[in-house]
Amino acid sequence: IDPQNHAKRVLADFLVRGLCTMSASPSNWVSNLPRSYVLSESHQYDSETKELHITGYVRGVAPFDVNSLVHVPNLGTFACKSLRKAKNPAMRERKNGLDEDDDDTGVVVADPLKRENLERFATPDALDGEQNLIGFDEADEEFEELDADKATTGAEDTDKTSSFARPTGWSDYQAAWLDAVDDDAVDADDFDHGELAKELNKKSSASVATNGMDLDDANEVSEEERRALIEQRRKQQEEHQEFPDEVQVNEDEKARERFARYRSLKSFKKSYWDPKENLPDSYASIFHFSSFKSTQRAVMAEMRDLVKAAEACNGQFWDGVKKDDSGGQDATMEDISDGEEEDFLEGCVPTGSYITITLEAVEPQEYKSLAAGSLLCAVALLPHENKVSVLHMGLSNCDDSEVPIKSKDVLTFRCGWRTWTGCPVFSQNNLNCDKHKFERFLPQSGSFFAASVFGPVTYTPCPVLVFREINGTKELVASGSMIGADADRIIVKRIILTGYPVRVHKRFASVKYMFYDPEDVKWFKPAGLTTKHGLNGKIEESVGEHGTMKCLFNAPIKQHDTVCLCLYKRIYPKFVEERKSGKDEGTVRTIRQRNSLVVK
Repeated sequence: IDPQNHAKRVLADFLVRGLCTMSASPSNWVSNLPRSYVLSESHQYDSETKELHITGYVRGVAPFDVNSLVHVPNLGTFACKSLRKAKNPAMRERKNGLDEDDDDTGVVVADPLKRENLERFATPDALDGEQNLIGFDEADEEFEELDADKATTGAEDTDKTSSFARPTGWSDYQAAWLDAVDDDAVDADDFDHGELAKELNKKSSASVATNGMDLDDANEVSEEERRALIEQRRKQQEEHQEFPDEVQVNEDEKARERFARYRSLKSFKKSYWDPKENLPDSYASIFHFSSFKSTQRAVMAEMRDLVKAAEACNGQFWDGVKKDDSGGQDATMEDISDGEEEDFLEGCVPTGSYITITLEAVEPQEYKSLAAGSLLCAVALLPHENKVSVLHMGLSNCDDSEVPIKSKDVLTFRCGWRTWTGCPVFSQNNLNCDKHKFERFLPQSGSFFAASVFGPVTYTPCPVLVFREINGTKELVASGSMIGADADRIIVKRIILTGYPVRVHKRFASVKYMFYDPEDVKWFKPAGLTTKHGLNGKIEESVGEHGTMKCLFNAPIKQHDTVCLCLYKRIYPKFVEERKSGKDEGTVRTIRQRNSLVVK
């Protein structure tokens, strides 16, 4: 006997024996959630009606609801038109086609009134919120009966008002004062036509040069330029690790203008920050939850009631109608509890049924993107899971990548059954504080952090995989789980302005090289100071004309200490910018899709 062949045969026997004795079970995040899905035995697409027919067994704990939205991985989310009872091939072979349950008479049609809308984004109401409606009388109910001339005049006034630029960060109430200026009382040459807003919103040339080209454009540049970008990114990460959050003000810059959007906090943990203050325009089109945990508990409780109702019928129902075992006749299902009129199982199909799902509005180009003979899976979405909000994920770095990953880089997220691309914001996950510190780069391997990104609402528990695309290949960079959806989670970016004491006398010190303009010293005078040796202080007055300031501390300061001024600004995630080829001269234009999120 050949010893090598004998050893291989023994190992093969062990493998076959292990496969035969092991029991297959789904993942915990699939079995713990009351979600039903269908793994396709076969599928067929009708290009004329744009309908996709998927045939298979209903799997999962909960019954399949025809009024729920259905997501097909790598294809998209669609509305279910109907559920049809299909002929079970296993039952036909065993009973020679004589089973009564294998007919095609059972059809459950969706109710458009009960079905959730396919719109992922909210429609913001321009009249909802803090604003000063100039010239609008709430008691006047005849404003809809204006004649055509008045309507035309009002449209012209609206166009004139909207022509003025609004400074970024200004609320509607603040911007209303710009609109309230009388055109007749001000000379046309002295009137501000948005110059102030453009000046306040203008970024410095240094920041524009730094952010003008990023690694997202690496596939469109030459190899030498790509290496230069990677080397620049590495130097930025090394500098950030050596001097975290420290920012230097140049001599020709005015700190009060460069850091106009920043504020000082007396205590990072205890100071109040309004989560609804100066939200960006992108937050108007997403959904906000007053309490995501309460919403999830309500949805899960409703699904558990549905599962209990299905278990009470022993799975012997179809579209809310229970089959009578004694006579074989169909009878209306009994109420689940006394006085309850609503039938939980209306429009539902029990688990284990062999059905055909009909999905409508499936575009031909989307179906052609699938590989031939691919295996499809139709997953029923829970309520609100098709809406877009700000998702937060607890992640850990898989491995130290050669190219550092920066916040707001384009990454691909695989969250449960769905996949999409987004520009996440990395932050620390503080459990005892309502504010979370912003991280400029993806933390090193082994550390835990949080990532916030725009995406479809997903209930926990749910695993998350994060990929980055480099030269057409996807690389796994992080993994973790879902925390929840909360648009009010405050992510704060911190910057530190540093100065050095040049003259020290007990608790007083003259600090230089933090500012270079006396007006900057007066602007930041209310902010508190700290030192790297643990002292606290404040700005007393400006000295001279070169930005030197006199400071007072709570203890005698040493000559070799460093004075720090911490400023904070809230950071928001953003949508992915789509690059489209222009028709003229073959140029490439970057268009921001504010209300666009492709979920596969």
